[in-house]
Amino acid sequence: MTTSLASISETITRDLAMKIIRGTLSDGEMLPGENELAVQYSASRTSVRNALHVLSAKGLLSIQAKRRSTVNPRELWSFLDTDVLGWMEEVGISPDVAEQLVVTRLMFEPNAAFLAAANATARDLAAIEEAWTLMLRGQQQDQIALFEEGDLAFHTALLKSCHNAFLMSIGNALSAAMMLSFKQTQESSVRETEHAVEQHRLLLEAIRLRQGVTARECMRDIILSAANRHLWATLPEKYTQLI
Repeated sequence: MTTSLASISETITRDLAMKIIRGTLSDGEMLPGENELAVQYSASRTSVRNALHVLSAKGLLSIQAKRRSTVNPRELWSFLDTDVLGWMEEVGISPDVAEQLVVTRLMFEPNAAFLAAANATARDLAAIEEAWTLMLRGQQQDQIALFEEGDLAFHTALLKSCHNAFLMSIGNALSAAMMLSFKQTQESSVRETEHAVEQHRLLLEAIRLRQGVTARECMRDIILSAANRHLWATLPEKYTQLI
């Protein structure tokens, strides 16, 4: 029974979330009351209430006592929530959100690479190299899942090699967003990612040789080259001083 109630609640949660993300339910719009939603979804008020609270926790809705739930503006959404990112991916990432993802990575990952070059242990280097090997195999065998696994593992291992608990926590929160960023800037065929694999190898070598400045530039090049192919022709001027 509990599983059934949870499943119904999850179905309602996802359906309302997709309507909000698609804009069917717009910013500031009030949802029907719990009773109306229960009838609409042929569900109990408890299932509806649970769904609304989940969406509220993810920033998509605001719930106030004795008032109907209201759709929040997009800037209040929890963009690092894995469910929110997954729903957004299903609907399709808008160019402005894709750009914000890339800018966030540019502000964060190059400096993490610099720190990794200073702090990486032999075990860290082995983990980064193993991830790179997965990327290479994925590229050579044209296996998208393997390439993605290696790509995310590479960046995760790099963050771990910084040996900074705060950076690791930020990295954990960003990991789902990073994967979404990878998908937004990925080639149509994995076989076309040979240059990206080589860029990651150069980054690995810079970290291995403790070349912090080079590592930072390698990471910046990795992110920018992907963005330049799929998002913009060159880095917009407004970001040149920031990054």
